[in-house]
Amino acid sequence: MALHFTKFIENITLTESQWNDAKTKYEGVCACLDKHFYDSAYNESHKFLFGSYKLKTCVRPIVPEQDVDVLFKIDYSTYKKYQDNPGGLLQEVRKALKEKYTTTDTIKAWGKVVLIQFSDGKHNVEVLPAFELINGQFLIPNTEDGGSWNTFDPRTPIKSFQESNQSSNNLTQDLTKMIKAWKRNTSTLEYKSYKIAEDVKNFVNYFYPNGTDVTKYLSVIKDFYTYLYNRVSSTDTRYSHISTAKTRVDKAYQYEEDGKHKESSEELIKVFGEVFPKEEKNDTNSRENNSFTTAPSPWRVY
Repeated sequence: MALHFTKFIENITLTESQWNDAKTKYEGVCACLDKHFYDSAYNESHKFLFGSYKLKTCVRPIVPEQDVDVLFKIDYSTYKKYQDNPGGLLQEVRKALKEKYTTTDTIKAWGKVVLIQFSDGKHNVEVLPAFELINGQFLIPNTEDGGSWNTFDPRTPIKSFQESNQSSNNLTQDLTKMIKAWKRNTSTLEYKSYKIAEDVKNFVNYFYPNGTDVTKYLSVIKDFYTYLYNRVSSTDTRYSHISTAKTRVDKAYQYEEDGKHKESSEELIKVFGEVFPKEEKNDTNSRENNSFTTAPSPWRVY
């Protein structure tokens, strides 16, 4: 099953061209805002990438709602200008972007962000204007409930996740992508990306702090669904989805133990979708060996 999981990770990991598309778009957005707010050439220090693209846990295929999250740092004078009008800042960001991007692209401002939906149907960009504080956190505009500025700390969870991933030899990242593939294959499952990353990190840190070989990945996901199942309330909207996935993964694990690789892969496809490779045959030699070793032995004295 190791080859199947290796191929599974490859199937859901963004290609180089997809990464380049995402980078081109968020850098283009930040360059546009640099020119507007600073009247200068693109300064990379004015942007801060966060979310799935920072953690490298985004998955493919690309879907319409797939956004790159990037923070754009404003200066103190801009913050003071909109201190009592956070919604006004979002509208200024929207206006600046509309001057660059065509009418076939959709630019919306709501809540805390401005969303640029590109007409090519690939990556979109959610840009969050923010004022950086001396402690490394940010003040971000919030247009809800009359408008306010909220404190936002993206650095701490990023650092925590990256430390876990390094210690576990990329298991934290791989498992997060696999669970996102499950979410993608389960249309009615409500499970935020940041929550998936947090749950996976906590699980790996406790049960697999040093990681494990890809040959053990079926055991890892079996353990993870048990971990989720034991911690979710029956009233949680995710309960039935977690229970179903756990049952299927448990069956897949037992099938694999019995040398039934075909049936094992079929159960995993039910969980993760067609991005998980299908096995076409079983390990007949394993079954024959098992039958031989457990057959009655007439020469043995009982």
